[in-house]
Amino acid sequence: DLFRYLYDVQGEIYFLTVSGDSMVDALIGEGDKIIVDPNRSPINGDIVAAIVDNEWTVKYYFKRNGEVELVPANKHYPIIRPKQSLEIGGVVISVIRKYH
Repeated sequence: DLFRYLYDVQGEIYFLTVSGDSMVDALIGEGDKIIVDPNRSPINGDIVAAIVDNEWTVKYYFKRNGEVELVPANKHYPIIRPKQSLEIGGVVISVIRKYH
C-alpha cells in the first residue's frame, strides 16, 4: 500500500521543504517535500540532506579516497567539498510534489 511504500523505514523520519533548483535533473525542485531517513548511512550515489559548513543542502553523496563530495543534479552548480564541517542529516527516501 502507499503508506508502506512511502514510509519503508524502521525508525523516525522527517520532512524538509526544498528551496532552489540544484537537484532538478533528479526531479527534485523548489517547494517539493523530501522525506529523509536519518538512520540510514549513505552509500555512493544516494541523495542526502546534509549540513555543510553550517548550511543545509540536498545533493548526491559520493565518498572518494576518504573525501566526501556532494554533487548537484544541475550542471549550473558546483560540486561541494566541505571546508570546515559536514553532518549528514540522512538519506532522502522519497519526494512529494504538490500541484497547485
